[in-house]
Amino acid sequence: MLVRSCLLATAVAAALFAAGNPATAQSTNAAVAQSANPFMGTWTTPEGVPPYDRIRPEHYEPAFDAAIAEAREETQRIANSKTAPTFANTIEAMERSGRQLRRVSSTFFNVASADATPEIQAIQKNITPKLTRLSNERMLDQNLFARVDTLFKQRATLGLTPEQDRLLERTHDSFVRAGAALSPEARARVASINEEMANLAVEFGQKLLADQKASDVWLTAAEVEGLPADQATAFASAATAAGKDGAYLVPATRSAAEPFLTSAPNRGAREKVWRAFTYRGDNDNANDTNAIIARLVALRMERATLMGADSHAAFVLGDAMAKTPDAAMDLLMSVYRPALTRAQEELADIRALAAKDGVDTVQPWDWRYYAEQVRKARFDLDDAAVKQYMPLDGMVDALFETTQKLFGITAHERNDIPVYADGVRVWEMREADGSKIGLFYADWFARPTKRPGAWMNSLRTPNTLLGDTPIVVNNQNLPRPADGQRALISVNEAETLFHEFGHALHGMLSKARYPSLSGTAVSRDFVEFPAQVYEHWITQPEILRQHARNERGERMPEEMLQALLKAQTFNQGFLTVQQLSSAILDLRLHSLSELPEGFNARSWEQQQLAELGVPEEIGMRHRLAHFSHIFDGGYSASYYAYTWAEVMDADGFDAFKEAGDVYDPVLAGKLRREVLERGNTRDPAESYTAFRGRMPTADALLRNRGLK
Repeated sequence: MLVRSCLLATAVAAALFAAGNPATAQSTNAAVAQSANPFMGTWTTPEGVPPYDRIRPEHYEPAFDAAIAEAREETQRIANSKTAPTFANTIEAMERSGRQLRRVSSTFFNVASADATPEIQAIQKNITPKLTRLSNERMLDQNLFARVDTLFKQRATLGLTPEQDRLLERTHDSFVRAGAALSPEARARVASINEEMANLAVEFGQKLLADQKASDVWLTAAEVEGLPADQATAFASAATAAGKDGAYLVPATRSAAEPFLTSAPNRGAREKVWRAFTYRGDNDNANDTNAIIARLVALRMERATLMGADSHAAFVLGDAMAKTPDAAMDLLMSVYRPALTRAQEELADIRALAAKDGVDTVQPWDWRYYAEQVRKARFDLDDAAVKQYMPLDGMVDALFETTQKLFGITAHERNDIPVYADGVRVWEMREADGSKIGLFYADWFARPTKRPGAWMNSLRTPNTLLGDTPIVVNNQNLPRPADGQRALISVNEAETLFHEFGHALHGMLSKARYPSLSGTAVSRDFVEFPAQVYEHWITQPEILRQHARNERGERMPEEMLQALLKAQTFNQGFLTVQQLSSAILDLRLHSLSELPEGFNARSWEQQQLAELGVPEEIGMRHRLAHFSHIFDGGYSASYYAYTWAEVMDADGFDAFKEAGDVYDPVLAGKLRREVLERGNTRDPAESYTAFRGRMPTADALLRNRGLK
């Protein structure tokens, strides 16, 4: 069926344009425009990558309309077949369907997150309802569900392979969880809720991006005095690019704000940057997100009730490793309590040092700065000095060397691949025998049109059913260096570099036959394990000795390296309380069965933090007003997943330490074979146990964070 998908898409698109434009001249113009649309033909680009050099914003909506029409026709053909359902003509046929829509969607949404210009944002607003309606139609189609349900009830007699059985189980569960088994009235309401929530999520993301941009902080030379040269130069270059020579521009992004708050001696400037970063989305302006939050939470509650769940959290976690909100909360609190005790000890040290500067009351914009002073005194370690040995290119080399040592995989840069934005780089990843795995795109630098944070996504998911090879993308928001300067990053940013590449490997190395089970298509509280375990290798001494070098090519001094390793658990009380307070509030918010009267996200957040005893000097890593993970990123009631996965990653890396070789080939082979290649072809607990030999406990996590 999909061999002719491009031809079919062209025919459907022509029909759509003719129907919508009765005038002959208009129809002719539309046909000409459509023939020039890169989506309407076979891509002759290297490796069949998206031809970003030819795709223009005006190409997306016609391509979506054609692909949606094609996907709808494919679904209806499967659902309304007069032939008795079989695994091949129903489940496998569904896996084959929608290929053109996946191609258009992955190409577009990759840009929508990384380079959301006003034109791209307008397109996203227009197509989101269309995509949601299509999903509702498919997942609530009673004829299609009846075929799936019949097969599910017969599965013991179908002679399926384990992977096919898993796919049938997951497909049936996805229909049930979408509401296919509900009454007609409930199904209609679920469809309406889904559409409104999808639109609200887009609105949340676009408002947050707009408010982040509007929160840029402009500083004077006096206010940046004492800042490390690389930061000052980058901020000056950003100001110049924005048309203000002589000024300094600090974007309200984590990758800019946190280094500034750590290094800037000027307390007033720190307060400006902290407030700009912390109050994104919560400024009582046109981009305020609090009303969206209240509506989203209410809709999630209503949908959970329709599904027969006690809460949105109960509904979401029913399909996760944790299984219940109580299990997730128990883990969070078992880590939060010792972290809070440690944070109070850290605060005492910070207060003592700040008092020497005449600071009577430590404020949130003081913590990172004075924590860095404590670290310097305790470990003779200067973050700015460390960064001189942490160039981005060197850390990328470290990343690829680690991957080669573990799996034999090598990276070869490609300069013939069209990219969607300036600064994006592409590598071809190869096995040890030289055979091709797929392509890796890296988009590491910030831009005003880029959403905050770091993430991985797939332009093409590997599977053997359709013969697709992987194309994955990693994103960060590192400040772009001045022309001719090296990009210097912190150890935390290097860990994020490794983290996202762990996701990339998970997405690239899958051996699954079916797209729906491939790569990162696993539960939220397992998907972070491959990424988080990969972070451990960046702080291995042999990697830093080889790749941590200054501008003259000199290696990081051994004294600095040893101090850096000793300081790994420093300030973990602060960092853990920040992260877990966000996770706990996410879980508490989505465990509510109804919204309190007059609910306001800001005041509810303040009340919860007070109950938890979170020091005001620390606060949350992600305040609700800008919590993209849970309001625009698919992690609602699931931010706990990072901590859940950290239990596994700490325990999993312990296996390498116990082996006496962090590149142990037997363990690396098991990690690849039992986790990275498996996708969702079996229960994630089975995958972890197959790698480690048992399920983990929280002990390794507490040791890893220095909390035990």
